[in-house]
Amino acid sequence: MHVQVIGFIPPHVGLEGEFNTVRLGGKMAKVLTPGQEVFLMDEKEKAVFGRAAVISVEMGKLEELCEVHAHKNHTELANDPAGAPQRLMTFIQKIFGPHIAPPHKRTCVVYLRRIE
Repeated sequence: MHVQVIGFIPPHVGLEGEFNTVRLGGKMAKVLTPGQEVFLMDEKEKAVFGRAAVISVEMGKLEELCEVHAHKNHTELANDPAGAPQRLMTFIQKIFGPHIAPPHKRTCVVYLRRIE
């Protein structure tokens, strides 16, 4: 049995109920389908800490996806939706660098529902 793993860097915030995660590149659109179960992994400890069901996957340009989906991103759920797109874009570029995560970068938004 093969189960896809989606990694998250600590701290693990907003990973309850329904949320989305932004992933650079197009891989997630190819390997995930709605209804599929995935493991949630701590990237620092390399340990699985939960399971989730895929609700949907959308692919597009990073900046455009941030504009539409940032307010539902797990890092933004506790924040005011106003300004969420810019905060998320800044956060992603801080992690990867603006040369790896330019606004036009092909990106996937994965909507998940936590199972356990």
